[in-house]
Amino acid sequence: MKEQFQIVHQSAKEERDYFLEYQNIDTTDRPKLNLAGIEFDNISRDKSVAVILDWIKKKEKFNHVLFLDPLKLIVMREGKPLNRITKKASMVLAESGGIEWASSQVGMKLVERISIISLMMDLIRYSEKQSLTLFFLGSKEKVIEQLFFNLIKHFPAIRIVGRHSGYLTKERELMVKEAIRKTSPDIIFLGMDFPEQELWIENNTGFFGKSVVIGTWGTFDILSGNLDKIPDYFQSRGLGWLWKVIINPWRLNKLWKTARFFIYFKIAGLKKRKVSET
Repeated sequence: MKEQFQIVHQSAKEERDYFLEYQNIDTTDRPKLNLAGIEFDNISRDKSVAVILDWIKKKEKFNHVLFLDPLKLIVMREGKPLNRITKKASMVLAESGGIEWASSQVGMKLVERISIISLMMDLIRYSEKQSLTLFFLGSKEKVIEQLFFNLIKHFPAIRIVGRHSGYLTKERELMVKEAIRKTSPDIIFLGMDFPEQELWIENNTGFFGKSVVIGTWGTFDILSGNLDKIPDYFQSRGLGWLWKVIINPWRLNKLWKTARFFIYFKIAGLKKRKVSET
């Protein structure tokens, strides 16, 4: 029998005054790293959380946090139609070790690859202590309900003002949008497939008010316990995306995108070194 999934915070801040630490982080300094025409925020996980909390505190506008791995980078790179979404996003974060490798190929250094789950757990823990409101949208109904159960079990005081699966009829979609508009959550965690998730955000910004919307893709399945854990070797190196390609080799489009990613940055690295030598 499969063991009940246990949420692990995976944070060194458990016994520290992280409220004060976030407040002491300078959120105005956000260096950028350009990879394939995409401006990544080259910052640490702590700083990314501090920036999000600053947005929530100021409530000035809607903000979109976009995570990218190699497969998504290659689809959203400069010259591609979806590149426009990277330019609209309030923050673009590197989610995997593959991005770290790509930056090294072109002579740049990524400060830190940021796990979606780790950032989510930092925000969820902070939200419980500070009574921030959360809305979860995505995945299947049984997954979203199990996720809800797991979260309230580990964070009894958490304020989840809405939850809904990502399989929406036109009627249900209107209902969800109205629920988001009425509850005006501080953070919306959105878990849909790529690129439907990013397109849904782009097409519905008018309903988000001044919320922070964070695209999480398949993270709900992991946190609900409905997806087998990625092996530690791949997880510790930020190669979860590659593990998914390996266990689904019949999805040739992903294998092709993976190959294009490595070829693209190998060539970019060679060009960079040639220019430097010249």
